[in-house]
Amino acid sequence: MGQNPHVDFLRESLRNLRTTGSVARSSASLCRALVENIDPLKAKVVVELGAGDGVITEFLLNRLAPDARLLVFEINEIFIQKLQQRFKDPRLVLLHDSAENMASHFALESIEQVDYVVSGIPFAVLPDALADQIIGECRNWLRPGGLFIQFHYTPHLLGFYRQKFGNARLRFVPWNIPPAFVVTAEKK
Repeated sequence: MGQNPHVDFLRESLRNLRTTGSVARSSASLCRALVENIDPLKAKVVVELGAGDGVITEFLLNRLAPDARLLVFEINEIFIQKLQQRFKDPRLVLLHDSAENMASHFALESIEQVDYVVSGIPFAVLPDALADQIIGECRNWLRPGGLFIQFHYTPHLLGFYRQKFGNARLRFVPWNIPPAFVVTAEKK
């Protein structure tokens, strides 16, 4: 990849728009909105779904305590390579796999529950069965009181998260291209 991360992200996103779901990197405002509800004292195991080139990953690592672990699922090989080059943090576990396979990776990492899941997966364009499976896995692995945090470019899926978690709140983030919505759902 080249020297300009915005151009690199655009190029790779256009090649894989269905799985990337965006043509622009997440803004600092969106990244802050995604991590603001993460309590560093409670965040021992955090999962990021669809890390892209790592702009949100960086905010997550800056938020987490030295003894935390961040497991990142990314299906795009180019983005995995970029993440490997960009981050040399011992807390980070990069997984070149789809999120529906998280159980097998958690078993290998001796993880029994997750404190937070932060997702950029474009659920709006996934087949319903796959979206249901991934959200079901996230809910199953979250500890009681754990948060699922997702961003979208439309508020239309709020009902989907309320159905799956029994609750969900929405926050509008205008300072992003395009403007975004952050959904936060708690496992009760």
